[in-house]
Amino acid sequence: MTFIIENLKEADVAAVVNLYHFIIDELHARSLEAERLHFKDIYPVEEVKKRLDNKDCVYLVGKEDGTVVGFVFAWVAEGVGNLHWMGLAPVYRKKGYGDKLLEETIKVFMEKGCHEAKLFTYPSEKAVYHLFQKHGFKEVAFIDRRFFGMGVILMVRKITPIPEEHRAKKIILAGEAGQGIKLMAHVLADILAKLGKEVALNLVYDATVRGGNIRAEIVYSDEPIEVPFFEEADIGLQLSKTPDPTVRAKHVLIEASACDAECKKCEIRCPASDRIPFEQLAIEQFNSPIFVNMIALGRLLSKIGINIETVNFASEFPSKFLDENIKAIRYGYTYQD
Repeated sequence: MTFIIENLKEADVAAVVNLYHFIIDELHARSLEAERLHFKDIYPVEEVKKRLDNKDCVYLVGKEDGTVVGFVFAWVAEGVGNLHWMGLAPVYRKKGYGDKLLEETIKVFMEKGCHEAKLFTYPSEKAVYHLFQKHGFKEVAFIDRRFFGMGVILMVRKITPIPEEHRAKKIILAGEAGQGIKLMAHVLADILAKLGKEVALNLVYDATVRGGNIRAEIVYSDEPIEVPFFEEADIGLQLSKTPDPTVRAKHVLIEASACDAECKKCEIRCPASDRIPFEQLAIEQFNSPIFVNMIALGRLLSKIGINIETVNFASEFPSKFLDENIKAIRYGYTYQD
């Protein structure tokens, strides 16, 4: 029997997604169907195919004699390799294939310059927990089900010393009053805190709050935060149609209508792929501009490598519009122009 691991190709996507669905049904056999669908909806076949061209995507497939028997869904963000899902078909377990898939994933993370790898696992999955331990992952936090709707264990493997630029991350959200910047900032800060990060949040308003500009500045780190203020963010989000020139960030997600059809060649550093028509998408996909902030939040969570599959958004939002908010976040998370 020959076992090989290769990058996931379009021809194998349907088989891998089917295996992923089986793994979800197996792990969540006692959960409601709606909860299982929450996980399955993150990896629709056509969306997975689109992600294969993304340089940050790490989707691997394991095959025995040409048959798909295992997979890895992982993502690289900000120097961190995030292992979201790894699974094997039952009859192919206990053959060492899990070790090989994990070793190959870490190898790819190293090639992509990651300084650490992170994953979540379930307390009930003892064998999987020990597999990760064997490969250098250490438990750094147990997250109670009250936070994410299920108990999960956060495990981390250090690959290289954390570079100085990765020790504290800085995010700035900018927009106009009424665009939900304050809500986005509090939700994002809460999610980061529940992941065991140290978090600092500052809100800055114009003198005229109604209709004026609002800015949220977030710093998060694995270490205590010494200075909760900054001049330049790592990632910025600009939702206003008239960008705030005082907002400085190394990388910016921006409302596309703030830019001309041709780039203005301004000081804002945003590749074409990150000039996103948030308002247009909210109207076309959700029939209302009020979902602009949720689509933007989903895009931002994807950009900084937060695995939304583990987030219990019901604990973050009121019940009104909860389903629509979650759908908008997922849409933004997987959006590709």
